[in-house]
Parts: sequence; C-alpha cells; structure tokens
Amino acid sequence: MRVAPLTGVVAVALTVAAFLLLGDTPGTGAPGREVRSYYDGHRAQTGVSLYLLVIAAVLFVFFAAHLARAVRDVPPGGEWLHRVVLAGGVLLAVGFLVGAALTLALLDLSDKSSASPQALQALNALNEDFFIPFVAGMGLMLLAAGLATVRADGSPLPRWLSWAALVLGVLVFIPWVGFFAFALAGLWVIVASVLLARRLRTSQSL
Repeated sequence: MRVAPLTGVVAVALTVAAFLLLGDTPGTGAPGREVRSYYDGHRAQTGVSLYLLVIAAVLFVFFAAHLARAVRDVPPGGEWLHRVVLAGGVLLAVGFLVGAALTLALLDLSDKSSASPQALQALNALNEDFFIPFVAGMGLMLLAAGLATVRADGSPLPRWLSWAALVLGVLVFIPWVGFFAFALAGLWVIVASVLLARRLRTSQSL
C-alpha cells in the first residue's frame, strides 16, 4: 500500500491535535476539587482528544510496522533490529491507550458525587506522570531505526536522518530534555514517512 508510510504523518498530526485539545490539565499536586472542576468543565473537548489519541496510537503501529519492514532488509543489523523498531511502536501505542484510559476514568468520575477528592487527586497524579511508556516507545523505535541504517549501504533512510534518529533516540531518555526530544521525534516521523512514501512509489513504478 502506497499510503502505508504516510500513517506516520497522520499519527503525528492527530497526536498534536489531541494534546492541544487536552489543554492545560491540572498538575500532579492539584487538589481533587480542582481536578473535578476541570474535567467536568472540559468534557466535550477531552472526549474528542481521547478519540484522536486512540486513532493516533493505532496509526503509529502501522507506521512502525512499515518502518520495521524497511529496516529488516538492511544488513547487518536489520535482521533483528526491525523487531525492536516494531516493539517501540507498539510500546508507544500502548502508552497512548493506557493514558487515554486513565483520562477517561477522570472524565467519568468528575461528575459522580461518590468519587472522593482524594481519589480524584491520586488518579490525576498517576495520569499526569504517565508519560514514560510512550516516550520510551518513541525513543526505542528511533534508536533501533538509526542503529540499523546509519552505517548501512542501501539504507531506506538518508544518512542524516539515521543520525538524527540516533541522537533523538538517546535524548528522549534524558530527564528535562526528553520532552523536547519527543516533540522533535514527531518531526522525524513526518520526514521519514514522506521519504519512505516516495521510496515506495518509486520502487512500485519501476
């Protein structure tokens, strides 16, 4: 499918839209009353953002699968590193899905009087700090793709993009830098998606 690589572009676009819709959610130390008030007052936009995030998670798996297939044919590391690429994409998607489920629980509990402020505060703190799985998944996917292609002949990615994947894949795991590296990783996915789509179109036209 010629559109397979472009799932990365759509996934990044949906992720950005989802996080923008979520807005400035209450921090980890916010009291339960504030958490209840926020989610009760942002019910519609939060629901839409969760829907977009779920779709983005699915599309990231499709992109990771296509990237893994491209990496698999690159010797000598591609024979096993393509599995790491796919595993990173799956971990990223699982992180998004679990995070969406936690936010949905906050949304459901915010209009129930039986939910105590302490419970809302604890759930919100867990939700706010639940970023490690999807950040690690992105880092793992880029790191494996970079390692497999940076020194290989006939790489599906330009050498500069492979080096960028390596650098971002490392930076994602560094505290205080990881957030910015994750954002730049989204740009990497967009560029890689477009280049892989062009490569696929060229190979199918021959």
